[in-house]
Amino acid sequence: MDENSSRLADAGAFPKVILLDTLSYCNLRCPLCGYRLMTRKKGRMSWDLYTRLIDEIAEKRKDARVWMVFVGEALITWRSLVMQVAYAKQKGLTDVVLNSNGTLLSDECCTGLVESGLDAIYTGIDAFKPETYKKLRAGGDYDRVVANVLRLAETKRRMLVPATSAPQVFVQFVETAENTDEVEAFRRYWMGEGVGVKIRPQATWAGTIEPWRATRTERYPCYWAMQGFVVCWDGRVALCAADYDAKFVAGDVSKDSIQSVWMNSLKGIRDTHRVGRYDELPEFCRSCTDWQMARAEYYNK
Repeated sequence: MDENSSRLADAGAFPKVILLDTLSYCNLRCPLCGYRLMTRKKGRMSWDLYTRLIDEIAEKRKDARVWMVFVGEALITWRSLVMQVAYAKQKGLTDVVLNSNGTLLSDECCTGLVESGLDAIYTGIDAFKPETYKKLRAGGDYDRVVANVLRLAETKRRMLVPATSAPQVFVQFVETAENTDEVEAFRRYWMGEGVGVKIRPQATWAGTIEPWRATRTERYPCYWAMQGFVVCWDGRVALCAADYDAKFVAGDVSKDSIQSVWMNSLKGIRDTHRVGRYDELPEFCRSCTDWQMARAEYYNK
């Protein structure tokens, strides 16, 4: 095991990373994302379920990293998202973050995100050239998304929010065969604009998308399994962040608590990872190669 051991260790009695499927709709159809293959019913998490989950997280682990999206684009209903983030921050959560494709970052939305207390936003761009972006981000507009991210950074400056304060603004680059020669130009450009950069390997979404390349051969415990907890919009708990279709349902937090599901049906899977008996995992997990996704590089001024 050559990854940071703290990232691959069992999170203990409560997950360290929680993905909330606040909205499972998206306005793009990117070939690298499981969304375009998703067959489970799409929907929007109710306020009652959302607040109950946040209340439990606030009680058990305020410093858990809470992602405000699982598979979808939460900014489609950005006004609701702003209210959700504000509620989580009012409850004392310290690491509330968002993945986005950046297409909907209007002036009003940017202001709302800054005011909400959101801790970080990661905008997936995956390219430095418009023609590459067009291949990887189906339905998006490269120039518009670049302008939107710069608008968010400028909104922070206009509101007199220090560059190092929340929300931290990152752009994400998922490295593939199509874009690998653009990594360094991407990193230089965005760092020059004062925007953080995250570069990570391509996921296969548990084998449903052909991988570009494998970066490891000797398996180690999966970060997503050991530390992550995924709640679909209707309360069902998916196996992990790669299980976009909730093929393996570990429980239902509309009827149970996060901690109960985590320490019961999901504990056995973590224990099996921990002792390296990968051939005893459920098939979905056993054949997956996305345990390699623990590796990511961050650049931030």
